[in-house]
Amino acid sequence: MADTLDLEALAARELPALQAFGAHSLVPAGFGYLGPDGEIMAELGAQLWINCRMTHMFSLFALADINADESRKLATHGVRALLENFQDQLNGGWFSWIDTELDQAGKARPRLDKAPRKEAYAHAFVLLAGASAMVAGIRGGEDLFNRAAEIQDAHWWEPEAGRVRESFAPDWSDLEDYRGANANMHTVEACLAAFDAARDPKWLKRAAAISTHLISEKARENAWRLPEHYTANWETDLDYNRDKPTDPFRPWGATPGHGFEWARLITQLKATAETAGLATQLHLDWVEEAAAGLYQTALESWGSDGADGIPYTTDFAGIPVSSQRMHWVVCEALAASLVLSRYCQPGDSLKAIAASWAGRFGEYAQKYLIEEPGRWRHELDATNAPATLTWPGKPDIYHAGQAMFLVNLPVAPSFAKAVADGK
Repeated sequence: MADTLDLEALAARELPALQAFGAHSLVPAGFGYLGPDGEIMAELGAQLWINCRMTHMFSLFALADINADESRKLATHGVRALLENFQDQLNGGWFSWIDTELDQAGKARPRLDKAPRKEAYAHAFVLLAGASAMVAGIRGGEDLFNRAAEIQDAHWWEPEAGRVRESFAPDWSDLEDYRGANANMHTVEACLAAFDAARDPKWLKRAAAISTHLISEKARENAWRLPEHYTANWETDLDYNRDKPTDPFRPWGATPGHGFEWARLITQLKATAETAGLATQLHLDWVEEAAAGLYQTALESWGSDGADGIPYTTDFAGIPVSSQRMHWVVCEALAASLVLSRYCQPGDSLKAIAASWAGRFGEYAQKYLIEEPGRWRHELDATNAPATLTWPGKPDIYHAGQAMFLVNLPVAPSFAKAVADGK
């Protein structure tokens, strides 16, 4: 894409197409895992993180009047599935994986053999889905949000650390002896949405606490390449999963895509805090430097293995480890570029750099990722040919959809509130 007008045209084409493609994920239990052609891959079940992301996205589509009636029905279906099918009625919280079909009595069939733990990562998306559904006025959205908030308070938030725990057994025993940046990053995202939905400053305080620890401290200590893995005491573990550089959720090394994503999130955090008059209280004066450091360091990965695109993982000197290209990485690079190009002040060189790269990332997506409107290839190899080493199928419209929404949204508030305010 050459300029903003091209990105606007891309977004105008892709958002309705993503809505239509995502609608194929509807199954009796919630939303299933979409295959390469939009078919349901039943063997991969209905997974909590996918169901939450779909519910969030259909809430946004409903707010944006993109096939609004169907989007509202799909968002309502998602909320109902999260409240009735995924929710653990005995212990509280949500199961990570259930079958796509209900049993003869119309009850969900949790698959603890597939996903035996309750996970902070997926539970962050429950809070996000509830917040977006609440803002969109989806039936049950406020109930879902309140329940998700209660579980965050009761189990996930670790006040002494100012971050979230990682995972538990289904009965909330057996706390995992591990802490992860990924789950905490998506908790920041959910906290921003929660603040915009409920206006409770505790959510901004939590987002600021997590971000300060992980970005202003841990990422800064590592030249803006954030270590992803930590012990239970939050000691950096640079050897964790060294033999798993393509793991979808816990790969070894630094993840440039998360550098972009964090740059966006901390910028949105500060913009939200400024609007709420809380930026000084939350001590966010470090954000501009950190966002620039994260963004420019992640940008160094572009083409670092000899081909256009961004390697999935690098070592802590920036040398590519996994040269697979994930669609979500480019989506987050585009999203961060859009946010920084708007937030940076005139005269800041990063403003023009980010604006230029927004166009370039859009061009890359059009050339390599978008198979046809609404169908984004989730993974490419080092030559930018389609691949499935880490991601079979096309289960996710969330990263592409959010990037496309951001083409026409302000830096803050978060997605649902911004779309609602723009109507």
